[in-house]
Amino acid sequence: MLHQLLDDEGLDALVLAANDYRGHKGTLRWVGDYNLAHRYGYAVIAPGCDPVLVLPVNLTMNPRGRGDVAVRYARRVADGLLEELGRGPAPRRIGVVGLGQVMKIEDYLAIAAAHPDAEIVDAGPAFERVRAIKSDEERAGVVESTRIAERCFARLLEVAGPGVSERTIGAEVARVALAEGGEDLLFLTMYGRDRGDGTVEGHFGQAVDRLLAPGDLQIFSFEIVGPLGYWMELSRMVTIGPPSELQQRMNAAVVAGMDAGTVALRPGADPPAAQRAIEAAVAEHGARCAYWSGHGLGQDVLEEPWIGLDVVEDRATGAMTIAEGMTLALHPYVVDAEDRAVGYMADSLVVGADATTAVSSLSRDIWSVA
Repeated sequence: MLHQLLDDEGLDALVLAANDYRGHKGTLRWVGDYNLAHRYGYAVIAPGCDPVLVLPVNLTMNPRGRGDVAVRYARRVADGLLEELGRGPAPRRIGVVGLGQVMKIEDYLAIAAAHPDAEIVDAGPAFERVRAIKSDEERAGVVESTRIAERCFARLLEVAGPGVSERTIGAEVARVALAEGGEDLLFLTMYGRDRGDGTVEGHFGQAVDRLLAPGDLQIFSFEIVGPLGYWMELSRMVTIGPPSELQQRMNAAVVAGMDAGTVALRPGADPPAAQRAIEAAVAEHGARCAYWSGHGLGQDVLEEPWIGLDVVEDRATGAMTIAEGMTLALHPYVVDAEDRAVGYMADSLVVGADATTAVSSLSRDIWSVA
């Protein structure tokens, strides 16, 4: 597929940049099943040639993954890039995936200086189109990761309760995730933090020493990679004790948004239209969307298409429409019209020929623990 991308874009070389930030390292996993534990690296491919990974020399001892892609380790990564780009005729048009946000400036400048006549272009949109449609194995990877997260959530329900800290819960979740073959766990908690005037603001972050108390509405979010290397998202709303009317209404608002989004995100759909459908459904429950509602999923936790980014943040996101075979994260974040409560949930979705379905069968109703 990458060779077809080279042909379609008229490229003499393609450089795929990655770093260990979540959402920026999936390119190397996609090309060579290489999971960056830290630092950064590149994959380089030229017409008619196999891809080569270019990595810092101190990553020599890192696991290579299941792929058989060649690896070049370099003391100065820019030198390794230049050696790979210099193996054939001087490239006239070089595409870079991650040009704007991932590639190191010193590496860009080194390529520009060594190839002053070459045009360096952003190949990110073309690459996103290539990886957006998932194979059967890739979709199975999302299912695999989701099953791990479901087992983590089951353990969470056993542990959570009044007087239990977020950190204690997080420790148990991490133990289960590792035991089940999970990698790169991102376990986040959310609640409405009191501003002191009867209103709240959403607080979203890593598990800390905060103790759960009766009456709390706590949102627990899982993002994790399974053994096949594919991300998923799963989040549910949990009350400590019976839920209040307001908490139930916020849950209903999120459920309505997720149901509307799942229906709207069908093959051929326009993501901004899906965001507007989510917002309309949420509004019927006296709440509003306060964040964009989803995105693609795969070997990066953030992939295209973006669902609502252009609507909520007024940012241009391209024209990718929903297509059969995509895997998506849907995660409406809603706020009560009077700012008295917040709500959030997430599911991973698979787009089929006729309908889009959630991977997890966990109920979206509010969960309660004593």
